[in-house]
Amino acid sequence: MAQTPVGVLVKHGKLVIAGTNRQFIPRGFTSAGLTYPAPYATHLCSLHFQQSVNATYLQDAQAALTSPPLPGLGYNASFQAMVQKWHANTVRFTISQGGLLYGYTHGLSEYADTIRRVVAKARAAGLVVILAMQTEPYSCTPHEDGQIQKLPDQRTEQAWSHLLDPAITQDRGVILEVFNEPDTSQACHLGTFMHPDWPRAWPDWAHGCGTDPQQGMLVIGRYLREIAPNNVLLFDGIGPDFAFTRFHVPRGMPSNSAFTFHPFGYIVNGSKRDSVRSWNERFGHFAQDGHAVFITAWNEAFVCPHDPNQSITRFFIHSYLPAHSIGILGYGWDAPVEARGYLVNSYSHAGDKANYQLVDPNAAGCDHNGGSILQQQFRADAAR
Repeated sequence: MAQTPVGVLVKHGKLVIAGTNRQFIPRGFTSAGLTYPAPYATHLCSLHFQQSVNATYLQDAQAALTSPPLPGLGYNASFQAMVQKWHANTVRFTISQGGLLYGYTHGLSEYADTIRRVVAKARAAGLVVILAMQTEPYSCTPHEDGQIQKLPDQRTEQAWSHLLDPAITQDRGVILEVFNEPDTSQACHLGTFMHPDWPRAWPDWAHGCGTDPQQGMLVIGRYLREIAPNNVLLFDGIGPDFAFTRFHVPRGMPSNSAFTFHPFGYIVNGSKRDSVRSWNERFGHFAQDGHAVFITAWNEAFVCPHDPNQSITRFFIHSYLPAHSIGILGYGWDAPVEARGYLVNSYSHAGDKANYQLVDPNAAGCDHNGGSILQQQFRADAAR
């Protein structure tokens, strides 16, 4: 059976169930099926990408998300599997800024309507929904100055305005992730991914670095707060894992806001001690300092040979994150556009059926079991 849909808000530095003081710890998956703006792909995507295996995966993923509800239910097999087999309470959809902006510019709503319908199905299944604005290649968002856009700007505002309607802005169960994985080093001086020097980088992160006055995470966040007064706003950090080393929350941050990071490469030197020290610096301190923070993308360690028994992964999932009240969303539920590191395979989609299974790739030369560990933790959390 579906869970009862709940709303969430940030209260005293914690994500809680709206109307209560009960903490809400997200557990679930990122789903990339909506990233691909299928209705407008011929206009936005290169012919090479349209014909690629990645585009096929994303189209298949979207087909499952948009398939008809199961008999007697307001949702389909995709969400049933997520809730029943994994006891997930949250799903994150990455959405295409390019697709939404194309609809905004041309007076079209097919892609935005698709997103809204999928959100409604996920909410009917009892899942809290995160909508993450995306400009990476899979989203078919045109490049900016020869590079992928890595800071939100006025186009981001227009994309959000095209999607947000009262069904979303009056639903506290929908979280708005302002902009996925911002990177000031690329946007401002076309540098490379490096751990950010936050005292220097946060003004660019917050207010942008171009000539457009409507640029930057904080600027766009304030705009979103005006048109979405009820939804939790979610802010990504910057850097290789979008974490919060030496980060201080800037003045003027909208209320009812939370923060997210993506701890890829979370195992350091194959050492539990070094890994814990890194986690403390990158995000553990942020949670302990009273900020609502959780993971919205995580996969298997890229350095699996240094941890063949996945003992550090087990400690990370079963001990460290619960001790810091940090929720986690695995990557990814439905888009194996890369073979390595994915926790859950796509699905065998036929009609209204979807069969999900764990996928723990051994491309790095050793067994992975992060998916099993994650599923075990989700079921334990649900039983509490």
